Amino acid sequence: MKRNLCTLSLLVVVLAQLSVATLLAQTAEDAATDKFKQDIKAAVLNGSITIPQLKELQANAETLKAYKAAQKPGAPVDLMTPWTAVSKMKAIMATVKQPDRDTLEQDLQVMMMNKPATTPAAATPEPGAKLGKDIFTAVMHGQPTAAQVKELQDSLNSLQNIKSGGEGPLKQLMALKKAKSQIEETMDAGQFRPADRQAVLNDLNSLGPQGGAGRRGRL
Repeated sequence: MKRNLCTLSLLVVVLAQLSVATLLAQTAEDAATDKFKQDIKAAVLNGSITIPQLKELQANAETLKAYKAAQKPGAPVDLMTPWTAVSKMKAIMATVKQPDRDTLEQDLQVMMMNKPATTPAAATPEPGAKLGKDIFTAVMHGQPTAAQVKELQDSLNSLQNIKSGGEGPLKQLMALKKAKSQIEETMDAGQFRPADRQAVLNDLNSLGPQGGAGRRGRL
């Protein structure tokens, strides 16, 4: 019992830091967004995309930029906003003529894969923060349903709120186990890249022996 409580105490400190605020670096994100805008303008000139499609792509690109700017440490996790914007962009780009389609898809990949601000090489990412980052990556590159994205978002917020919830240690431990189990079930049920799914499962294991199905990760 004491061991579980000690483990929980360490976990809630880590999970309190959980946020998608550091998912995208400012300079790289701005550069990627600017390149995307230039390339979609070029696609219009080439006749590969229509003006209405151009405007919608630009609007969703701005949504992603505004989303990033609005992120604050400790703020509620929001996966639905970026996922919705990216899903709309992917649908439009699927209709763009080649070779502009490849260029725009590569731009979107760069926008989504910007790394967080540089940290010392010896530093190890906190388990909670890494879980949030890996789930974000899985959602952006996978094909989950809106319900699955919402489930992951709610589970991450549940983890983030464990420390501030004011519940006793046992209730916190139960909340931790429930959130981990829900994340694992959603990752198993959704259409995610195998590597992304494995990364999330590994993150769940790193949060401690409690919660989920207790698996050690798999491909």
